[in-house]
Amino acid sequence: MKIAAAEAQWTTCQPCSFSLFQIGGGNLDETPTQIIEIPHLLSLLATNHWNGKVVGLNPLQSQYSQQFGPGYYVPNVFIQYWSMRVMAYLGALVLLIALWGLWLVRREKLATSRRFLWVAVWLAVLPFLMNTAGWLLTESGRQPWIVQGIMLTKNGISPTVSTTWLWISVVAFVLLYGALGTVDFILMLRYSRNQLPPARADADADAPVPAVQY
Repeated sequence: MKIAAAEAQWTTCQPCSFSLFQIGGGNLDETPTQIIEIPHLLSLLATNHWNGKVVGLNPLQSQYSQQFGPGYYVPNVFIQYWSMRVMAYLGALVLLIALWGLWLVRREKLATSRRFLWVAVWLAVLPFLMNTAGWLLTESGRQPWIVQGIMLTKNGISPTVSTTWLWISVVAFVLLYGALGTVDFILMLRYSRNQLPPARADADADAPVPAVQY
């Protein structure tokens, strides 16, 4: 179900193409407009076979309804589709920038390339975006289950916790993690912009290297 949702694949296909970009395809739109497709790639990713079959969301919904009872078992397709691609595309971008840096190293221009150094500073944000997209892919993709096939999210609600305390907990966590994320972001920018220390003289080659300080 998660694989089908990540591709907005509503019908069963064999072989299956992977869409690099599409318009539409959410839970209320089962006929998205595919912009760019790579033939056979979804089959390869999902089944490890060039012509593998990927079961669509609608057949899976029918199967789950018969197996687990009436209900809607399709996760948020929009979040699944785009969180998958944000994670993958930003990862590809990081790889390309790393190759750019390697090319500059080979030409001995890494330390003097102002454009690359400027990009490298802001590159520190991308792992957090990729991690967040991957988290959304995982947590949204398992809905409506807490434990697949055993317990639904709606059955995991505690009757002893009031709505007020739920809101207090959510607001507190958002403020706490928002503050930590902001401080972390500011510190990364500040220290990534600091000038490198002067090179040590040959006489100091064996001197201990100080630990990283924040």
